[in-house]
Amino acid sequence: MRNNVARKIEPEVAYQEAGRVVRAAEGAFVVASGSAEIEARRAVSCMVEPVAGDVVLVSVLPERGAYILAVLERQGSDVSLVLDGDLHVKLPRGRFVVGASEGVSFASGKEVGVVAGEVTVNARRGSLFVESLSYLGTAVQAEIEKVKVKAAALDTSVERVIERVKRVYRYVEEFEQLRAERVDYAARKNMSLRGENLLVTAEELVKLDGAQIHLG
Repeated sequence: MRNNVARKIEPEVAYQEAGRVVRAAEGAFVVASGSAEIEARRAVSCMVEPVAGDVVLVSVLPERGAYILAVLERQGSDVSLVLDGDLHVKLPRGRFVVGASEGVSFASGKEVGVVAGEVTVNARRGSLFVESLSYLGTAVQAEIEKVKVKAAALDTSVERVIERVKRVYRYVEEFEQLRAERVDYAARKNMSLRGENLLVTAEELVKLDGAQIHLG
């Protein structure tokens, strides 16, 4: 046998007032409403951080205290959204678009992560400053008109490199060294080797083959 007991729950009565913030410090606010001053906290739903001089809407609960529900008016144009803890924005459907005429900045003391099926960046100018960069991928395709690289050290390790260029100019100030199992140079017209001293050393065979050979 069940006993159904109905207990009457008294509703918590709240009243609202509009006032002006006179003091704000570390999440505690003092709101002047009429001739009284109310100590209030910012409600979770009020993401705009109130500042001194704002006209706000305050909800007063006798047993809980006072909460700022919304910022109604502000003399300046700057607005800060301040939340405690993690913030998750979820869109089961649709797109999330951020637009600004002057600029968009992302700042984090630790990590910024982007996970997407495709990433597209379009800009007239770009700058990237990274102390340490690691890239893992299967293919890179780039169409670049001009590249200029300045580096203190460059260490590259690849399995195969294929280059197709029209002209190549290399300027080495001090020393250049090539070590390979086999080296093959082929020129359709002229090949010129010049230097103050030219040394050719082979352990077994040195062969010169041509229609004409001039020495001296």
